Amino acid sequence: MKSEERPGTRRLEHVVNINWVKIAVIAVVSCLCVKYSDTVFHLARVIVGTMKPLFYGFVIAYVLNIFMKRLEKWYFPGHADGWAQRTRRPVCVFGSILLVLVIAVFLVIMVVPALSESIQVLTKDIPKVFQQFQAWLIKVLADTPELQDYVEGLKIDWNELFGKIGKFLSDGLNSLLTSTFSVVNVLASFVFTGVISVIFAIYMLFGKERLHEQIDKLTRVYAPERGRGTVIRFLRLAHETFTSFIIGQITEAFILGGLCAGGMAILQLPYAMMTGVVVGTTALIPVVGAYIGAIVGAFLIVTVSPLQAVEFLIYLAILQQVEGNIIYPRTVGGSIGLPGIWVLAAVTIGGGLLGIPGMLFGVPLAATLYKWIREDVHRRLAEDEEQALEGTKG
Repeated sequence: MKSEERPGTRRLEHVVNINWVKIAVIAVVSCLCVKYSDTVFHLARVIVGTMKPLFYGFVIAYVLNIFMKRLEKWYFPGHADGWAQRTRRPVCVFGSILLVLVIAVFLVIMVVPALSESIQVLTKDIPKVFQQFQAWLIKVLADTPELQDYVEGLKIDWNELFGKIGKFLSDGLNSLLTSTFSVVNVLASFVFTGVISVIFAIYMLFGKERLHEQIDKLTRVYAPERGRGTVIRFLRLAHETFTSFIIGQITEAFILGGLCAGGMAILQLPYAMMTGVVVGTTALIPVVGAYIGAIVGAFLIVTVSPLQAVEFLIYLAILQQVEGNIIYPRTVGGSIGLPGIWVLAAVTIGGGLLGIPGMLFGVPLAATLYKWIREDVHRRLAEDEEQALEGTKG
């Protein structure tokens, strides 16, 4: 008499066969990707380039949503139905767009003239400051004639140097403008991408609840329950961190720039408004921005009075202490919760990989990973302690 096969055994063999099929398919696909790597990379670049407007639209929608949520809380909060409910989303969407445009235009109006004027001041006064520094250094090196002769023999043709810099910039601009078709093509592509991105962002904002519901249904059907919960928790943590960082960093930049310009005006230091704009703008870059603003501001003021430049550095050092201990924890630091050493590491690595955008967004990304790992470590330690406690009781 034949022994009947157990259903569990058949299911196990079926799962094993499926796993072998998956491994074989993955191996074949990997070999094909390696063999035709040039075609695969070209296809990936085409797909990524095609999806750029959608990616930019998502970024725009994410930033606008931060302001839109706050506007919706302020837009007739006591009216949950009627005309207020029907007009809340359109008014707040276009209100957030207008608010972001106002901030961008304000920054351009304030920053571009300040940077232009600072460049003019530096190019005009650098030769004079260098001569003063050279004369002071010659006096200091009176006991070392060899170094004194070397410093005295340093001659820089500033007109030639600035001429070479201007020629380099003009040659680059001319080479860019040599092809009219290329310039028109780039401008048309930029405008097209920008328009499509904004339209896509507006559609996302108007239908974000429905989009969220659809994504939730898809993940519940196709994603494993455990992995789905983990991804959702990580995205929620990243959203909270990035939102707090963006709002806090912008608020801190305005506060710091205003305090710097106001304090310099009270102390009657030169270039108060220009330096305040530079310090506030560079404050958007965590850690490094403070030093950049201090260096640029001090160099501008030293062209007028070295003593006032020292006074500015002392004032800015005090202001940085106030900012680091009072303003930053309330606007950014309390919500980011990232130790200073990891902030510096995030700025360094992000700047090395992606430049200024990497410096800006490396900190909230590092803060998200830091919080995620910290919560996971605490959870695992708590589980180990519970198991150890149950073991001792047993």
